[in-house]
Amino acid sequence: MKYIGWKLMLALGVVVILSCEKDPDDLGGTYDKKALFTNYADNVILPSYSNYEDKLDALETALTDFNEAPDTAALREVQTAVLDAYAAWKSCETFEKIGPAEGIEAISNTNTFPTDTNAVLLNIQNGSTGAAFIQTATNTQKGLPVLEYLFFSRQLSNEQILERFTTHAKAADFKAYATSVVTDLNRVYGFIKTNWVNYREDFINAIGTDAGSSFSALVNSIAIQTDNFKRHQIGIPAGYVGNVFVSVLPTKTEMYHANKSVEYMLLTLDNMERVMKGGSGPGLYDYLKHLNATSTIGGLLADDIMAQLAVCRQKAIACGPDYTATINADKSKSDALFLEAKKLLVLIKVDVPSAVGVSISYSDNDGD
Repeated sequence: MKYIGWKLMLALGVVVILSCEKDPDDLGGTYDKKALFTNYADNVILPSYSNYEDKLDALETALTDFNEAPDTAALREVQTAVLDAYAAWKSCETFEKIGPAEGIEAISNTNTFPTDTNAVLLNIQNGSTGAAFIQTATNTQKGLPVLEYLFFSRQLSNEQILERFTTHAKAADFKAYATSVVTDLNRVYGFIKTNWVNYREDFINAIGTDAGSSFSALVNSIAIQTDNFKRHQIGIPAGYVGNVFVSVLPTKTEMYHANKSVEYMLLTLDNMERVMKGGSGPGLYDYLKHLNATSTIGGLLADDIMAQLAVCRQKAIACGPDYTATINADKSKSDALFLEAKKLLVLIKVDVPSAVGVSISYSDNDGD
Protein backbone atom coordinates (compact mmCIF):
# COMPACT_ATOMS: atom_id res chain seq x y z
CA MET A 1 0.00 0.00 0.00
CA LYS A 2 2.84 2.38 0.85
CA TYR A 3 4.45 1.61 -2.53
CA ILE A 4 1.16 2.25 -4.41
CA GLY A 5 0.60 5.49 -2.49
CA TRP A 6 4.09 6.71 -3.32
CA LYS A 7 3.58 5.99 -7.02
CA LEU A 8 0.27 7.84 -6.98
CA MET A 9 1.79 10.89 -5.30
CA LEU A 10 4.66 10.91 -7.81
CA ALA A 11 2.25 10.75 -10.75
CA LEU A 12 0.16 13.58 -9.33
CA GLY A 13 3.33 15.63 -8.81
CA VAL A 14 4.33 15.17 -12.42
CA VAL A 15 0.89 16.25 -13.56
CA VAL A 16 1.09 19.37 -11.41
CA ILE A 17 4.58 20.24 -12.72
CA LEU A 18 3.56 19.73 -16.32
CA SER A 19 0.43 21.77 -15.85
CA CYS A 20 2.53 24.69 -14.57
CA GLU A 21 4.89 24.72 -17.54
CA LYS A 22 4.05 27.26 -20.25
CA ASP A 23 3.54 25.85 -23.69
CA PRO A 24 5.92 27.80 -25.97
CA ASP A 25 3.15 28.01 -28.57
CA ASP A 26 1.03 29.91 -26.05
CA LEU A 27 3.58 32.66 -25.50
CA GLY A 28 1.82 35.94 -26.09
CA GLY A 29 -1.59 34.56 -25.15
CA THR A 30 -4.27 35.87 -27.50
CA TYR A 31 -1.88 37.85 -29.70
CA ASP A 32 -2.91 37.56 -33.37
CA LYS A 33 0.17 35.83 -34.72
CA LYS A 34 -1.33 35.13 -38.12
CA ALA A 35 -1.89 38.85 -38.59
CA LEU A 36 1.74 39.40 -37.58
CA PHE A 37 3.10 37.02 -40.20
CA THR A 38 0.60 38.12 -42.84
CA ASN A 39 1.93 41.62 -42.41
CA TYR A 40 5.52 40.40 -42.67
CA ALA A 41 4.79 38.40 -45.81
CA ASP A 42 2.66 40.94 -47.68
CA ASN A 43 4.00 44.28 -46.48
CA VAL A 44 7.63 43.66 -45.62
CA ILE A 45 9.21 40.60 -47.22
CA LEU A 46 7.52 40.30 -50.63
CA PRO A 47 7.67 44.07 -51.37
CA SER A 48 11.39 44.02 -50.53
CA TYR A 49 11.98 41.19 -52.96
CA SER A 50 9.82 42.90 -55.59
CA ASN A 51 11.87 46.08 -55.28
CA TYR A 52 15.06 44.06 -55.63
CA GLU A 53 13.63 42.40 -58.74
CA ASP A 54 12.95 45.81 -60.28
CA LYS A 55 16.50 46.93 -59.56
CA LEU A 56 17.92 43.69 -60.98
CA ASP A 57 15.93 44.26 -64.16
CA ALA A 58 17.28 47.80 -64.40
CA LEU A 59 20.81 46.51 -63.83
CA GLU A 60 20.44 43.91 -66.55
CA THR A 61 19.19 46.58 -68.98
CA ALA A 62 21.98 49.00 -68.10
CA LEU A 63 24.61 46.28 -68.51
CA THR A 64 23.20 45.20 -71.87
CA ASP A 65 23.29 48.79 -73.12
CA PHE A 66 26.82 49.21 -71.79
CA ASN A 67 28.07 46.03 -73.44
CA GLU A 68 26.64 47.16 -76.77
CA ALA A 69 28.07 50.67 -76.59
CA PRO A 70 30.54 51.09 -73.72
CA ASP A 71 31.32 54.72 -72.99
CA THR A 72 31.62 56.88 -69.88
CA ALA A 73 27.90 57.75 -69.86
CA ALA A 74 26.91 54.09 -70.13
CA LEU A 75 29.45 53.23 -67.41
CA ARG A 76 27.85 55.72 -65.05
CA GLU A 77 24.46 54.16 -65.77
CA VAL A 78 25.82 50.72 -64.85
CA GLN A 79 27.45 52.08 -61.69
CA THR A 80 24.16 53.63 -60.61
CA ALA A 81 22.31 50.39 -61.38
CA VAL A 82 24.83 48.34 -59.38
CA LEU A 83 24.46 50.62 -56.36
CA ASP A 84 20.66 50.57 -56.63
CA ALA A 85 20.51 46.78 -56.86
CA TYR A 86 22.95 46.41 -53.98
CA ALA A 87 20.94 48.80 -51.81
CA ALA A 88 17.71 46.95 -52.68
CA TRP A 89 19.35 43.67 -51.74
CA LYS A 90 20.28 45.06 -48.31
CA SER A 91 16.53 45.20 -47.63
CA CYS A 92 16.29 41.47 -48.33
CA GLU A 93 19.20 40.16 -46.28
CA THR A 94 17.23 39.90 -43.06
CA PHE A 95 15.15 37.09 -44.58
CA GLU A 96 18.05 34.63 -44.93
CA LYS A 97 16.54 31.86 -42.76
CA ILE A 98 13.01 32.34 -44.05
CA GLY A 99 11.93 29.60 -46.42
CA PRO A 100 13.17 29.96 -50.01
CA ALA A 101 16.11 32.24 -49.14
CA GLU A 102 17.50 29.59 -46.81
CA GLY A 103 16.94 26.94 -49.47
CA ILE A 104 19.28 28.65 -51.91
CA GLU A 105 21.63 30.28 -49.37
CA ALA A 106 20.73 33.68 -50.71
CA ILE A 107 23.27 35.82 -48.85
CA SER A 108 26.18 33.52 -49.65
CA ASN A 109 25.33 33.52 -53.35
CA THR A 110 24.45 37.21 -53.56
CA ASN A 111 26.64 39.15 -51.14
CA THR A 112 29.80 37.38 -49.98
CA PHE A 113 32.53 39.95 -49.51
CA PRO A 114 35.35 40.74 -49.95
CA THR A 115 35.62 39.58 -53.55
CA ASP A 116 38.58 37.36 -54.39
CA THR A 117 39.81 39.80 -57.00
CA ASN A 118 42.77 37.64 -58.03
CA ALA A 119 40.48 34.69 -58.72
CA VAL A 120 38.05 36.86 -60.69
CA LEU A 121 40.86 38.24 -62.86
CA LEU A 122 42.24 34.75 -63.38
CA ASN A 123 38.81 33.50 -64.45
CA ILE A 124 38.56 36.33 -66.96
CA GLN A 125 42.09 35.66 -68.20
CA ASN A 126 41.23 31.98 -68.70
CA GLY A 127 37.91 32.69 -70.38
CA SER A 128 35.94 31.08 -67.51
CA THR A 129 33.08 33.50 -67.86
CA GLY A 130 29.94 31.48 -68.61
CA ALA A 131 26.82 31.41 -66.44
CA ALA A 132 27.29 27.71 -65.69
CA PHE A 133 30.79 28.40 -64.39
CA ILE A 134 29.63 31.32 -62.24
CA GLN A 135 26.87 29.21 -60.70
CA THR A 136 29.39 26.67 -59.40
CA ALA A 137 32.16 29.16 -58.58
CA THR A 138 33.01 29.94 -54.98
CA ASN A 139 30.93 32.69 -53.43
CA THR A 140 33.80 35.20 -53.45
CA GLN A 141 33.87 35.03 -57.26
CA LYS A 142 30.24 36.01 -57.89
CA GLY A 143 27.44 38.15 -56.58
CA LEU A 144 26.97 41.88 -56.15
CA PRO A 145 30.45 42.47 -54.65
CA VAL A 146 32.04 41.23 -57.90
CA LEU A 147 30.06 43.82 -59.87
CA GLU A 148 31.14 46.47 -57.37
CA TYR A 149 34.77 45.46 -57.97
CA LEU A 150 34.45 45.40 -61.76
CA PHE A 151 32.76 48.79 -62.09
CA PHE A 152 34.29 50.77 -59.21
CA SER A 153 37.82 51.42 -58.02
CA ARG A 154 39.64 53.53 -55.48
CA GLN A 155 42.77 53.47 -57.62
CA LEU A 156 41.37 53.78 -61.15
CA SER A 157 39.46 56.59 -62.83
CA ASN A 158 36.27 55.86 -64.72
CA GLU A 159 38.22 56.16 -67.93
CA GLN A 160 40.61 53.46 -66.74
CA ILE A 161 37.72 51.24 -65.59
CA LEU A 162 36.18 51.69 -69.03
CA GLU A 163 39.35 50.32 -70.61
CA ARG A 164 38.64 46.94 -69.02
CA PHE A 165 35.60 46.67 -71.26
CA THR A 166 36.93 48.37 -74.40
CA THR A 167 40.66 48.31 -75.18
CA HIS A 168 41.79 45.56 -72.81
CA ALA A 169 42.85 42.33 -74.53
CA LYS A 170 40.18 40.51 -72.51
CA ALA A 171 37.49 43.16 -72.86
CA ALA A 172 34.97 40.65 -74.22
CA ASP A 173 35.62 38.38 -71.25
CA PHE A 174 35.17 41.26 -68.78
CA LYS A 175 31.77 41.90 -70.36
CA ALA A 176 30.86 38.23 -70.36
CA TYR A 177 31.86 37.78 -66.72
CA ALA A 178 29.75 40.73 -65.58
CA THR A 179 26.80 39.48 -67.63
CA SER A 180 27.05 35.98 -66.16
CA VAL A 181 27.19 37.38 -62.63
CA VAL A 182 23.91 39.21 -63.26
CA THR A 183 22.45 36.04 -64.77
CA ASP A 184 23.35 34.16 -61.60
CA LEU A 185 21.83 36.86 -59.40
CA ASN A 186 18.61 36.42 -61.36
CA ARG A 187 18.85 32.65 -60.89
CA VAL A 188 19.06 33.03 -57.12
CA TYR A 189 16.24 35.55 -56.97
CA GLY A 190 14.13 33.49 -59.37
CA PHE A 191 14.30 30.54 -56.98
CA ILE A 192 13.11 32.74 -54.12
CA LYS A 193 10.28 34.29 -56.14
CA THR A 194 9.01 30.98 -57.49
CA ASN A 195 9.01 29.22 -54.13
CA TRP A 196 7.34 32.05 -52.21
CA VAL A 197 4.17 31.39 -54.21
CA ASN A 198 3.49 28.25 -52.18
CA TYR A 199 5.53 29.13 -49.10
CA ARG A 200 3.46 32.21 -48.19
CA GLU A 201 0.63 30.20 -46.62
CA ASP A 202 3.08 28.01 -44.71
CA PHE A 203 4.83 31.11 -43.36
CA ILE A 204 1.60 32.72 -42.19
CA ASN A 205 0.32 29.57 -40.50
CA ALA A 206 3.51 28.32 -38.82
CA ILE A 207 2.79 30.28 -35.63
CA GLY A 208 4.48 27.98 -33.12
CA THR A 209 8.00 28.32 -31.73
CA ASP A 210 9.56 25.04 -32.86
CA ALA A 211 12.56 24.94 -35.20
CA GLY A 212 10.32 25.00 -38.27
CA SER A 213 8.16 27.89 -37.14
CA SER A 214 8.04 31.37 -38.61
CA PHE A 215 9.07 32.86 -35.26
CA SER A 216 12.21 30.73 -35.40
CA ALA A 217 12.89 31.69 -39.02
CA LEU A 218 12.35 35.39 -38.37
CA VAL A 219 14.39 35.60 -35.17
CA ASN A 220 17.25 33.57 -36.64
CA SER A 221 17.24 35.75 -39.75
CA ILE A 222 17.50 38.97 -37.73
CA ALA A 223 20.23 37.40 -35.59
CA ILE A 224 22.25 36.40 -38.66
CA GLN A 225 21.97 39.93 -40.02
CA THR A 226 23.19 41.34 -36.70
CA ASP A 227 26.03 38.81 -36.65
CA ASN A 228 27.08 39.79 -40.16
CA PHE A 229 26.87 43.48 -39.27
CA LYS A 230 29.09 43.06 -36.24
CA ARG A 231 31.54 40.61 -37.78
CA HIS A 232 31.86 41.28 -41.50
CA GLN A 233 30.88 44.90 -41.95
CA ILE A 234 32.66 46.15 -38.83
CA GLY A 235 34.79 43.59 -36.97
CA ILE A 236 37.01 41.87 -39.53
CA PRO A 237 38.10 45.13 -41.21
CA ALA A 238 38.84 46.59 -37.77
CA GLY A 239 40.99 43.55 -36.93
CA TYR A 240 38.68 41.37 -34.85
CA VAL A 241 38.33 37.62 -35.25
CA GLY A 242 35.36 36.90 -33.06
CA ASN A 243 35.96 39.27 -30.16
CA VAL A 244 39.74 38.94 -30.23
CA PHE A 245 41.86 41.61 -31.89
CA VAL A 246 44.35 40.15 -34.36
CA SER A 247 45.29 42.69 -37.04
CA VAL A 248 43.42 45.27 -39.06
CA LEU A 249 42.18 44.37 -42.55
CA PRO A 250 40.63 47.68 -43.59
CA THR A 251 40.07 46.66 -47.23
CA LYS A 252 37.87 43.71 -46.21
CA THR A 253 34.78 45.76 -45.51
CA GLU A 254 31.61 45.75 -47.56
CA MET A 255 31.55 48.20 -50.51
CA TYR A 256 35.27 48.94 -50.21
CA HIS A 257 35.82 49.64 -53.93
CA ALA A 258 32.89 52.08 -54.16
CA ASN A 259 33.85 53.60 -50.79
CA LYS A 260 30.35 53.27 -49.41
CA SER A 261 30.97 51.02 -46.41
CA VAL A 262 29.44 53.35 -43.83
CA GLU A 263 26.47 54.10 -46.07
CA TYR A 264 25.71 50.39 -46.32
CA MET A 265 26.15 49.91 -42.57
CA LEU A 266 23.39 52.47 -42.16
CA LEU A 267 21.26 50.61 -44.70
CA THR A 268 21.71 47.46 -42.63
CA LEU A 269 20.62 49.22 -39.45
CA ASP A 270 17.65 50.88 -41.15
CA ASN A 271 16.48 47.55 -42.50
CA MET A 272 16.89 45.83 -39.15
CA GLU A 273 14.67 48.47 -37.56
CA ARG A 274 12.12 48.17 -40.37
CA VAL A 275 11.95 44.40 -39.97
CA MET A 276 11.84 44.55 -36.17
CA LYS A 277 8.91 46.95 -36.38
CA GLY A 278 7.13 45.10 -39.19
CA GLY A 279 7.13 48.18 -41.40
CA SER A 280 3.94 50.09 -40.64
CA GLY A 281 2.06 47.03 -39.38
CA PRO A 282 2.42 44.60 -36.47
CA GLY A 283 5.96 43.35 -36.00
CA LEU A 284 8.31 41.63 -33.62
CA TYR A 285 8.70 44.93 -31.77
CA ASP A 286 4.97 44.94 -30.96
CA TYR A 287 5.04 41.29 -29.98
CA LEU A 288 7.92 41.85 -27.54
CA LYS A 289 5.95 44.76 -26.09
CA HIS A 290 2.94 42.48 -25.73
CA LEU A 291 5.09 39.97 -23.85
CA ASN A 292 6.45 42.78 -21.66
CA ALA A 293 9.87 41.25 -22.29
CA THR A 294 12.84 42.76 -20.51
CA SER A 295 16.46 42.79 -21.64
CA THR A 296 19.78 42.03 -20.01
CA ILE A 297 20.24 45.80 -19.82
CA GLY A 298 17.19 45.98 -17.56
CA GLY A 299 14.65 47.88 -19.63
CA LEU A 300 11.93 46.76 -22.01
CA LEU A 301 13.60 44.64 -24.67
CA ALA A 302 11.77 46.16 -27.64
CA ASP A 303 12.76 49.70 -26.67
CA ASP A 304 16.31 48.75 -25.73
CA ILE A 305 16.81 47.27 -29.21
CA MET A 306 15.59 50.46 -30.86
CA ALA A 307 17.83 52.55 -28.61
CA GLN A 308 20.84 50.37 -29.38
CA LEU A 309 20.18 50.60 -33.11
CA ALA A 310 20.25 54.39 -32.72
CA VAL A 311 23.57 54.23 -30.84
CA CYS A 312 25.04 52.04 -33.57
CA ARG A 313 23.91 54.58 -36.17
CA GLN A 314 25.70 57.36 -34.31
CA LYS A 315 28.90 55.33 -34.05
CA ALA A 316 28.72 54.30 -37.71
CA ILE A 317 28.27 57.90 -38.85
CA ALA A 318 31.30 58.84 -36.74
CA CYS A 319 33.32 56.33 -38.79
CA GLY A 320 32.39 58.01 -42.07
CA PRO A 321 32.70 58.90 -44.76
CA ASP A 322 35.51 56.37 -45.37
CA TYR A 323 35.55 53.41 -42.97
CA THR A 324 38.88 52.16 -44.29
CA ALA A 325 40.51 55.55 -43.72
CA THR A 326 38.98 55.76 -40.24
CA ILE A 327 40.41 52.37 -39.27
CA ASN A 328 43.84 53.52 -40.40
CA ALA A 329 43.71 57.02 -38.95
CA ASP A 330 41.49 56.80 -35.85
CA LYS A 331 40.83 53.19 -34.92
CA SER A 332 39.18 54.20 -31.64
CA LYS A 333 36.07 55.09 -33.67
CA SER A 334 35.84 51.67 -35.31
CA ASP A 335 36.46 50.04 -31.92
CA ALA A 336 33.62 52.06 -30.40
CA LEU A 337 31.30 50.96 -33.21
CA PHE A 338 32.35 47.33 -32.77
CA LEU A 339 31.59 47.51 -29.03
CA GLU A 340 28.08 48.85 -29.64
CA ALA A 341 27.45 46.24 -32.33
CA LYS A 342 28.36 43.56 -29.77
CA LYS A 343 25.75 44.97 -27.39
CA LEU A 344 23.15 44.94 -30.14
CA LEU A 345 24.00 41.33 -30.92
CA VAL A 346 23.39 40.27 -27.31
CA LEU A 347 19.96 41.91 -27.34
CA ILE A 348 18.93 40.25 -30.59
CA LYS A 349 20.72 36.92 -30.44
CA VAL A 350 20.28 36.19 -26.72
CA ASP A 351 17.41 38.23 -25.32
CA VAL A 352 14.95 38.02 -28.24
CA PRO A 353 15.11 34.21 -28.63
CA SER A 354 14.68 33.83 -24.88
CA ALA A 355 11.68 36.13 -24.82
CA VAL A 356 9.94 34.58 -27.82
CA GLY A 357 10.76 30.99 -26.89
CA VAL A 358 12.86 29.95 -29.89
CA SER A 359 16.39 28.66 -30.30
CA ILE A 360 19.22 30.00 -32.41
CA SER A 361 19.63 27.27 -35.00
CA TYR A 362 22.72 28.41 -36.87
CA SER A 363 26.33 28.07 -35.74
CA ASP A 364 28.95 30.78 -36.18
CA ASN A 365 31.81 29.75 -33.85
CA ASP A 366 32.40 33.44 -33.32
CA GLY A 367 32.16 33.71 -29.56
CA ASP A 368 29.94 36.79 -30.05
